[in-house]
Amino acid sequence: MLIFNHMKLFTILLLICLSNTYAASVREGSVEVELVSSVNCVSPGETIDIALRIKHDKGWHTYWKSPGIVGVPTGIDWKLPNDIEVSNIMWPQPQNVKMGPYNAYGYNGEIFLIMQLKVSAKAKPESSQLLKARASWMCCSKTCQPGFADLILPIKISNQKKVATSWSTLIKKSKASFPVPLKEYKTEAIRSGKELTLHLIPASKKQINFPKSLQFFSSDGLIHSDVKQTVKKLKNGSIQMVMSISEFGPKNQNILEGILYSKGGYDESSNMRPYLVKTNINSKTQS
Repeated sequence: MLIFNHMKLFTILLLICLSNTYAASVREGSVEVELVSSVNCVSPGETIDIALRIKHDKGWHTYWKSPGIVGVPTGIDWKLPNDIEVSNIMWPQPQNVKMGPYNAYGYNGEIFLIMQLKVSAKAKPESSQLLKARASWMCCSKTCQPGFADLILPIKISNQKKVATSWSTLIKKSKASFPVPLKEYKTEAIRSGKELTLHLIPASKKQINFPKSLQFFSSDGLIHSDVKQTVKKLKNGSIQMVMSISEFGPKNQNILEGILYSKGGYDESSNMRPYLVKTNINSKTQS
């Protein structure tokens, strides 16, 4: 009996120790989801990267924050203690995905939707918190599966030296696909009827070698995701993109905002990063 009690106590202590770092994944429909952290602990007053990991079955995808004319973006609703804050999702570069015959913006394979977790400077060190969240998504292939999962993420608050978790490298890789400001070109957007033309005008002699498959991913659904965009390089070095305005997008929009990249999405073997575009929209006057 004494040996049994010792073994029982050892098992309980082991589970408590493991809970400081790991949270179980949840299988729902055609995806596996879980909350993961880049490090094993966080000090009071510090910020760390955490992520919603989504692993899709082959042929299935979930959606970006602005999926296009079809799809629903992935979301997460947190239940947090007073001394912890979590940022909104910082979205990596999306890809083109197909929902039936329609083109939209989303992700397949394994992705990490990163958020920043900040602990109050007043938080008690050498303590633990069990964070709870409900994730929601729409997973599609030829059909769609709405999904929900209640997830947990144990967080250890400690002044000890942080150690990278097994997820750290993959989280860093995802952050490498975050869009960066477009400084090499000035931007000009002109609206004419149901079309919008984006001009990229060189700001200096240094130019980006854009691929032929250059594409604009609209951050608010203004640009139609299922109509082909035309790209033309002009003699003066400028680039002209003509895009269709979506009937489902925001009305009377006067700002064009989104990401500029190739159709294939972010490619770590390339030196090119996704670029942020935010520019005023001018209306073409009728002569």
